Amino acid sequence: MEDRYQSFAYDYDEFGSIEDYLGAERLFFQQLFSERDAKTVLDCACGTGQHLFMFSEMNLEVVGSDYSKAMLEVAEKNLTERGITVPLHQCDFRYLEEVHKEKFDAIACLTTALPHLHSEQDLVTALKSMKARLNSEGILVLTQGTTHHNLALPAIEVVVNRLDFSRVFVKEQDEEFQTIHVLDMYHSTERMENNQYDIVYKIILDEDYRRLLTEAGFENIEIYGDYDKNAYDKESKRLIVVAQ
Repeated sequence: MEDRYQSFAYDYDEFGSIEDYLGAERLFFQQLFSERDAKTVLDCACGTGQHLFMFSEMNLEVVGSDYSKAMLEVAEKNLTERGITVPLHQCDFRYLEEVHKEKFDAIACLTTALPHLHSEQDLVTALKSMKARLNSEGILVLTQGTTHHNLALPAIEVVVNRLDFSRVFVKEQDEEFQTIHVLDMYHSTERMENNQYDIVYKIILDEDYRRLLTEAGFENIEIYGDYDKNAYDKESKRLIVVAQ
């Protein structure tokens, strides 16, 4: 696969500090991992390390991997600056067994990471690989912002708007894929430039996840529409999957 984050990785955290993953999401994972007695966690699409930071603060044994070398470079920098040591590996989450020989109590694939895969075969291959790296009672957690509700929102969205920087999403979609054109605009005396990054997601919704996860051998598939564990419906603004 092409590393679509080779350049974007170094500006990715303009979304906000890695410490910002707190509140409802943090409580959700604390409760979930406590209920399932999960002590070892693999974040297999760790990006710049937001969730690695959050999980490490929960005193979990954490490992991170990502397909993008650039993302891993930024994650290592972010964690080192905060005095946190987490093993990081470059790995395609379709083939976790090539790098990760151990098994985990939980695997996280978060923030619309899985839909970077565009074929049913690749999706099932990835989910089977994740299942193979879980302990017998282990859980897989998937999260994304692509929902029935969000797909119906206006095509242009301002996601960051500061005095020195703006980030705009321009979205287009068909029945199968959503393309997000990320427009970054730096407008200060220190930095004056514009960049565009294009991300293509396969549209995967609740019933798609049930089908794909069942095909991959998962059971007890729970799908929520928020971090309070309310059931997913067509008005939900998040899609959260927990499968055993």
